[in-house]
Amino acid sequence: MSGQDFDALARSFAQRGPAPYGLTLRLEELRLRVRTNSAAIVEDLRRYFAPFACAERGAADLEFLFLDGPPEAPLVELAVRPHLPGKRPDKERFADLPSGPDGGQGGRLVRKQATGMLFAFGRYAGRDVNIALGPCAQNRNQLVNFLCARYMERRVAAGWLLGHAAGVAQTPESGGKALALCGFAGMGKSTLALHLVARGCDFLSNDRVLVEPRPNLAPMLHGIPKHPRLNPGTALGNPELAPHLACALPDALRSAYAGLPPESLYAVEDKYDALIGDCFGHGNAQENVTAPLNRAKPAKRLKRERFRLAAPLAGLVVLNWRHGAGPVQPRRVELAQRPDLLEALRKPPGVFYLPGALETARLTAAECLETLAGVPVLELAGGSDFAAGAQVCLDFLL
Repeated sequence: MSGQDFDALARSFAQRGPAPYGLTLRLEELRLRVRTNSAAIVEDLRRYFAPFACAERGAADLEFLFLDGPPEAPLVELAVRPHLPGKRPDKERFADLPSGPDGGQGGRLVRKQATGMLFAFGRYAGRDVNIALGPCAQNRNQLVNFLCARYMERRVAAGWLLGHAAGVAQTPESGGKALALCGFAGMGKSTLALHLVARGCDFLSNDRVLVEPRPNLAPMLHGIPKHPRLNPGTALGNPELAPHLACALPDALRSAYAGLPPESLYAVEDKYDALIGDCFGHGNAQENVTAPLNRAKPAKRLKRERFRLAAPLAGLVVLNWRHGAGPVQPRRVELAQRPDLLEALRKPPGVFYLPGALETARLTAAECLETLAGVPVLELAGGSDFAAGAQVCLDFLL
């Protein structure tokens, strides 16, 4: 269909049928609401987003419509998105559509070629539109990525820096300061983050972070509500992590993988969600009440989520190590003098960010350095050693 406008497309998608099932998420001060035609999708997402699910029914800041059905054929001609080195070609196709006569702001259509999932997002009739159609129930990870991308666009448009990094933080009782962990592909930033969580840190983010500039204060590091995705090698091949992460794999697969050597485990490319609460349990928070003087039993302990989304940024750790290169070599560096390391953190926005939102984004190297001014930076060179690297990171936080 040539000449299709976004307003008409959004209307036609929204009118496809009832979406009586819903879920509300609280991501810091923002409310996100999902509506869908599938009870199974809501229950699946409720478990996945458990640390952030809430019962609030007020106005939502971002709304999503997920309509489960067969794979979707594109309704307009789509362009092939240029793929990054190392990525599968023709993974996504997209088209930017103009607004219609109703005076919207237009939007974008993206199709995932492998699954037939179709995503429409933009602004129509004064409201944001975020719609996913196709085999949604079979592709939870694509729904999660879509929701997170649209959330991150809101933050990036507000002038927050988007970074390619994992994030962890001390518990509030230990100071609450955060570290961003970045590195080039394959360096193990997510694995290092999990080692730190195993040693008592809270989890903030797996692969994307947002840095909020704050005048006269340290920047704030923000995460996104996406759990780590692990291959069997990460889940089972490390003695320090296996007691926590083994539960991420189905029972039958744990048995099947039990006899494989570590190198064979790491060669398996299947991915599994490691839900932080399931893997690492919950912390405790003291109940904020005054106990009666004659109460004999101690104050009640409440569960505290180990997955949270914000903490003051105390430092940036850049992984620049390699397997078999000897002991870890930690050293303080200045990012302004190491543009090679800065590129490990910078992350260009993808196809799920609308061009208009990027007009106020911090995308250049100079803007990245300005945002991180005053933040200590530690390079981990030498050989990759996650146990030693985790201890260096904990010492760096002190």
